[in-house]
Amino acid sequence: MRTCLWSRRIGGLLLLALLLCLLPLGASAAVNCSITNNTLTIGDVSVSPSAPVGTVLGTSGNAGITISCSGMPYDNTTQGKVVTMQAGNLAPRDASDATTGAGISFATNVPGVALLVTATPVQADAQSCLRCGPGSTAGFEPVTVNYPPSSNSATATFTAKLVKTGPITPGALGSIQLMQFYWYVYGKTASVGPLSSLTFSGGNVTVIACSVNTDSQTLNVALPQVSTSALTAVGATAATTRFNINLSCQSGSNVSITLSTSTPGTGAGVIAPATGTGKATNVGVRLLDGSRNPVTFNTAKSLGATPNGPLSIPYYAQYYLTATPAGSGQVTATATYTLTYQ
Repeated sequence: MRTCLWSRRIGGLLLLALLLCLLPLGASAAVNCSITNNTLTIGDVSVSPSAPVGTVLGTSGNAGITISCSGMPYDNTTQGKVVTMQAGNLAPRDASDATTGAGISFATNVPGVALLVTATPVQADAQSCLRCGPGSTAGFEPVTVNYPPSSNSATATFTAKLVKTGPITPGALGSIQLMQFYWYVYGKTASVGPLSSLTFSGGNVTVIACSVNTDSQTLNVALPQVSTSALTAVGATAATTRFNINLSCQSGSNVSITLSTSTPGTGAGVIAPATGTGKATNVGVRLLDGSRNPVTFNTAKSLGATPNGPLSIPYYAQYYLTATPAGSGQVTATATYTLTYQ
């Protein structure tokens, strides 16, 4: 409220009157808001060539964006008591982005990889509407500040995940300014900003040359039952049985495989006989490579350049007599294989 002086000269007399002049209802008071910057960081990730589309790569990154406001509300109506933060000026979206739903999928410079960003307490969205991004552009409203506040600030939390969307070409992920932030009071102000931004820091995407198929992660090779009469001299073998180590590979890498055992026998590729109740005596197991040559334990063998897709590495297992006579019973043996890539 303000006091106004009104005057008029009548009949040589100066008539003074004091009038009360009121501020018009709804006139604006000073409101000012600031919004923090932040960065989403995930780091370097590796992906298996057999990973299906939709696989999340690496771990998630989290960041908070806070809006802080000062000043008084515009009036005593509900709309004048709410300051809304807007996210807009969005980076280009990936072709997999659904526009609505669980977050925004942003394009990256690495083929086959998208960056999915979600938010709370309001889910991230890339729709274009009256109260989405500034000027009715694509965006969403992450959080609001209400008057009279118990606190004059509010924070939106953003989460980022790298997602496989197709065949991946390894490379360095560039940083991305994902969105910028504004504020407004509905019915009172236009969008103010941009004041800050949310940025993705980038990283590296590598593709593992080969991944081991589920059926080959723990192999159980069953040799058929044979008579002890089939093994009469040291070095005799029986029941040669083929098995495969099955991989899924990305082309362009050189793979080597190394076999090892904690109980090597005296012959090449031989795993010494197991001991204990019910075990066959003097009967071990010998491992052969795909050419039926005894493997050399603890020595890497090159498999050459990997194909793009399935790769099966053939091996054979057979009974092997280490001493005479052969005793009946169960034969067990354990070996471990390791894959290395260049």
